[in-house]
Amino acid sequence: MNIHEYQAKRIFKKFGVNIPAGLIAYTPTEAKNAANSIASEGPWVVKAQIRAGSRDMGKFLDKRAGKRGGIRLSKTLDEVFSNADDMLENMLITNQTGAKGRLVSRVYVEEYIKTVAKFYVGIAIDRVKASVVVVISKIVDKGCEEFVEFISNDKDSVFMLDIGIEKEIKIAQAQKIADFMQVKTTGKQVKDFINKLLKIFYAVDATEIEINPIGLTKNGEIWALDADIYFDKNALYKHSEIRALTTDEEIEERELIASKFGFQYKELNSGVGIIVNGDGLALNTINEAQNIGMDTACFLNLKGGVDRDKIAAGIKLIMTNPKVDGIFINILGGFLRCNLIADGIITVANDLGLNIPLIIRFEGTNKDEATEILEKSGLSFLIAEDTKSGLYLLKKAIEEDF
Repeated sequence: MNIHEYQAKRIFKKFGVNIPAGLIAYTPTEAKNAANSIASEGPWVVKAQIRAGSRDMGKFLDKRAGKRGGIRLSKTLDEVFSNADDMLENMLITNQTGAKGRLVSRVYVEEYIKTVAKFYVGIAIDRVKASVVVVISKIVDKGCEEFVEFISNDKDSVFMLDIGIEKEIKIAQAQKIADFMQVKTTGKQVKDFINKLLKIFYAVDATEIEINPIGLTKNGEIWALDADIYFDKNALYKHSEIRALTTDEEIEERELIASKFGFQYKELNSGVGIIVNGDGLALNTINEAQNIGMDTACFLNLKGGVDRDKIAAGIKLIMTNPKVDGIFINILGGFLRCNLIADGIITVANDLGLNIPLIIRFEGTNKDEATEILEKSGLSFLIAEDTKSGLYLLKKAIEEDF
């Protein structure tokens, strides 16, 4: 089990490890304000927060994000805003996420640390030797998919220190690491840094700590520019504070985004994604789906008083959920006008494409206008007269799609 970079860095900070000043943000405006709080002028680094490596070499599913990865240098506050806007509510695909990618629900904005050299540092358990191992290497070649591949291809660029069950390294061992790195840092600085990591390793019952990379400044200071901590799940009963970090991250990732816009989102099983406006309508739609043998993957309850962009952001939560086989949008327009829903659907579909069945039922305010907007869009969808007929249409469309 592992956690996000920003959460791991908070643990690092408690143990005295040098980390850049940073703040988490859930919206582009929050990211811009965070950058301004961190430093009066740039550059800053904006980092997508997903639990997967190779973020810098990843790509986003949404075309508006361009070809740049999930870690971006930002020289101005406007660039911070723009980069955060590209990443948030977007699916980031890396060699560790699979083809569907993972949703970026938050970004980490941190100060830029100028360094003269960078290295990979890892602490892990060698289960064959029943020993703890410290690994130092040059930065992983971007042509390699995984660090293991890099080690096997370039053993001369890797230094491994077997420390058995010792909880600290000695100055002579640290000096060997410093000599291997061939940079302006002392054995004492290396010893202090590694021993802080080892202290964390044992204190939280970690199975592995990775930093890719650490950065060395011209005066020999060592900074953790990244952070990954993997925990022994069998020891989590001792660490309630760590268990609390995972509940929010895994289960409620989309719920956090929805709540930012005043919407209600709930994950259920795998099956259909349902978008409604109203608690009663949500319950009725889910029950009707169950009655005809359809499971519900998730539902989104939209609220009135929001604009097209917020509605689009909400709809994207459903469209980017890999557990969703088809979507039923069931709207009784009142304060929430049907035409705004239609505009939101088109916005998301133009960004992401639409490769699963979509059934729409509109009733109420601006129903005819909404239907006309969608018909002119060129999207593939079907209009239903009521809840029951809409779900039957969706069930048939999913079965034919398979």
